[in-house]
Amino acid sequence: MNITRRELLQQTGWGLLTLAISQGTLNRHLAALAAPNPRKLALLVGIDQYGANIPPLPGCLTDVELQKDLLRYRFGFQDADIVTLTGQKASGEAIESAFLEHLIAQAKAGDVVIFHFSGYGSVGAGKEVFITAHGAENALLKENILLMARCLATDKFSLIFDSSHLPQPQPYLGNLRVRSYPEALTDLNPAELTFAADIKTRFNLKNKLSNGVILAAAKPEQIALELSGNSPNAGLFTYDLTQYLWQACPSPTIAIAFPHLRNLVASHSSEQQQPAILTNQKNNSAPPYHTTSETSRGGAAIVTNLIDERTLEVNLVGLPLEILENYGINSCLSFIEATGEEISLQILSRQGLKAKAQLLSPAASLEIGQILQEKLRVFPSQIGLIVGLDSNLTRIERVDATSTFAGLPDVAAVVNIGEQTVDCLLSRVGSEETGNYQLLSANGSPIIGSLGAANEAIKSGIKRLQSQLETLLACKLWHLLINQESSGLAVIVTLESLDQTYISTVQTQKIAGSKGNNTAKNDLILPVGTEIRYQIENQEEQPLYAIILILNSDLQPLLYCSRPENPDNFSNSSPLAPFVVAAKTKATIPNSTLGHWKISQPKGIRENILILSRHPFPNTLTLLNAAQSLKGEATQLLTLTNPLEIARAFWSDLKLDLGLKMDNSGSVIDEYAFDLGTWSGFRFIYQVMD
Repeated sequence: MNITRRELLQQTGWGLLTLAISQGTLNRHLAALAAPNPRKLALLVGIDQYGANIPPLPGCLTDVELQKDLLRYRFGFQDADIVTLTGQKASGEAIESAFLEHLIAQAKAGDVVIFHFSGYGSVGAGKEVFITAHGAENALLKENILLMARCLATDKFSLIFDSSHLPQPQPYLGNLRVRSYPEALTDLNPAELTFAADIKTRFNLKNKLSNGVILAAAKPEQIALELSGNSPNAGLFTYDLTQYLWQACPSPTIAIAFPHLRNLVASHSSEQQQPAILTNQKNNSAPPYHTTSETSRGGAAIVTNLIDERTLEVNLVGLPLEILENYGINSCLSFIEATGEEISLQILSRQGLKAKAQLLSPAASLEIGQILQEKLRVFPSQIGLIVGLDSNLTRIERVDATSTFAGLPDVAAVVNIGEQTVDCLLSRVGSEETGNYQLLSANGSPIIGSLGAANEAIKSGIKRLQSQLETLLACKLWHLLINQESSGLAVIVTLESLDQTYISTVQTQKIAGSKGNNTAKNDLILPVGTEIRYQIENQEEQPLYAIILILNSDLQPLLYCSRPENPDNFSNSSPLAPFVVAAKTKATIPNSTLGHWKISQPKGIRENILILSRHPFPNTLTLLNAAQSLKGEATQLLTLTNPLEIARAFWSDLKLDLGLKMDNSGSVIDEYAFDLGTWSGFRFIYQVMD
């Protein structure tokens, strides 16, 4: 006679502190009791295929891989203690059974428990639910996961939900997949409601508080998004979370990690997705996963397979999203052997997160799980924009747009939504007859100032947008210079308000751990009018040269440098120069004698990119001195009328001169190589509000 799991639970009376633990599970439970503290247990769920005309979510499988690699190689989880449920194996009953048997049955006080879910979410009967592999009719109540977490014998648990519950009929938001089910559910599985009641009764949860950490990919009124295209398919939240935890060193507390993570995700989604956190105040000083990293340094990649003595496979798990999407072959990674010798590897090929590499030192010893740092970052010299065509464009409009974009030197490819990662979208407002054209960000939010007049021909509209396309490409190039996680310079940079209400400190890994961790205070949501400044501490033995870029939501880049005679006064006619931070000293930008920068409109996400180099930006300064425009009240800031030229000058100033280089076939390699030991590119993200 067949018997369902829930019937079995009821018949056994939920004995042995679990709900129907098999004898094998009991043995594992008893073994766990004798194991050294603390044990680390994880249950990772990712559902990609649903059937019944529900669009797939291929990034959910990548989420599970990202979390598993992070837990194994960064936080020391054992393979046997990580259970994964993916695809059709991730039914509602399978998820609940695994939670009961793998987590509740085995975890004891002081142990660390991680539960991760990636997939569709929805609502039904006023409750939030997750859609399982067996469809909407077998949806899993989020409440049941939260209740089971309260049954754990340990308070050191983290629940990560890369899903959202706001019904969304459209599968894409811009070029990003939506992780919300298209509609609200009318009926819930009665067994789910019974299961919740049984948990409350059997475990006497009436007066038991939940003391763990709950991280949600988005606020209740928002939707969670999945990266769509070739590099990579992954949840935006999971990718940013795991990438941050790979690089953060030492392990950050929740109070430090969450403001950074929230603003990072918001910068990729134009505030349409902002992570939410639910935790007791006492947990703010704990690490997000309740455990510290097993290694003293973060990393850009891990070794996953040894092919032969010289060739290996790596996962590029620690690279920022913008870097990964453009990471070129011939880039180099390295690690330090126990003898102190640095061993280098060169990337031979890459597909998404996965790459094949070759050891440049034949005598080196390697093992799976070895963490690697960036050494040489290589990009193709001809990087262009990837433009997506919105689904509201007709076939004729797509043909005309593709042919027009082909004539623009800064556009590398034109694709349809979902085909690959894009930098922007061309869209139409209104009908084909009366509509006008505009640019959207990759997440579908309008780019300020790009909307044209009614009855505009699509070819004319694209030509009108050419200057904004150039600015978008300039921003893309600047983002590729961010390397605060992997820079070889010893630098600490602090963005602070004058009243010390808002503070964010970032330091390079060369000195990570020596003076505390990267920090952020009050989430860096800055009111208009807030006065800010930068404090730069140069711990190098030589001076460093600094330039600051300010990228607003209106895509009008601003730049700060200085004048030799008076670093904060642009009113005289002497040539511009980079700001100099002397060796072993601290400096303030702008100089306090001439006031400070005031946060101004427009509202929304703002990025400041601060670049410090061993070299004084000769090509960049030549262009700046040839054409400059002051920005209103903030007289220390220049409005860049030629941002793409300036961005390319930055690349020219920072690149490594490799001379004439050829590949094995004798062809000249056309690429830019950047030595991570020569510059630091810091990225500060904050939100401006009224």
